[in-house]
Amino acid sequence: MNSEHLSSPAVWFEQFVHRYRDEKGKLPFALELKRAHCLRVAENARTIAGRLSQPKEKIFLAGQCGLLHDVGRFPQYARFGSFHDVDTIDHGRLGLATLEEEGFGKALSSEDRTAIACAVEFHNKKTADLPKDLPEASLFHLLVVRDADKIDILELVLASVARDGFRDLPDMLPSIGPDRRITPAVLDEVLTTQTVSVINLRTVDDYLVMLASWFYDLHFEPARELAAQRRLFDRIRRQLPSLPALGKLFNGMAGPRAAGRTSVP
Repeated sequence: MNSEHLSSPAVWFEQFVHRYRDEKGKLPFALELKRAHCLRVAENARTIAGRLSQPKEKIFLAGQCGLLHDVGRFPQYARFGSFHDVDTIDHGRLGLATLEEEGFGKALSSEDRTAIACAVEFHNKKTADLPKDLPEASLFHLLVVRDADKIDILELVLASVARDGFRDLPDMLPSIGPDRRITPAVLDEVLTTQTVSVINLRTVDDYLVMLASWFYDLHFEPARELAAQRRLFDRIRRQLPSLPALGKLFNGMAGPRAAGRTSVP
């Protein structure tokens, strides 16, 4: 992998995003958030891979996978004005289709193209739904990106909730209202499965409960360390009501079931 190959995904990404700018060079607010999110996920991914003592090439590729993971969000929002996959389209699959339509990554090695494609297509799937036969290198980068993505979304949402109650959330996910309450379906699901289905989300607090459940799904210990350094666990707990049922959920997050891995899969 030479320097030309390494730089091409980042160059391609900025050229791709530029298509969604208006005549003044501005992106819609929601897409500017996504562009910034992709840049931060790339940085998180490099940090996690680095703390796992991976070689420079794998650290760099982790960053590229993180940068491109949400490429499907741009055509999704342009087409539907929403990031709600349930009502529009699976943005992971759309992202993969976009890369294929663009002929992306012809200069990259087959292994690197496959890793990026897997990170794009599967980063938003439930753990139980991930393919069982992914190449080892692709699985590693996918798991790094999934952790990196969760950490940034947690940080972004918590900052927005603290600032203004996440007033932009209904614009991006129209099925979710600004209410600060937890609906019974979400509470029942998270206590039973430690996950929340997007289709059940109705309120901001439902969304926060779903994000809280992600602590169970952080794969690598360096990701949990990043979350702890940024106090994400404590911050999300303070935003939710003090319900006994939620206490059980949060206590479980601190136990051995939630411990992350320090090695590659």
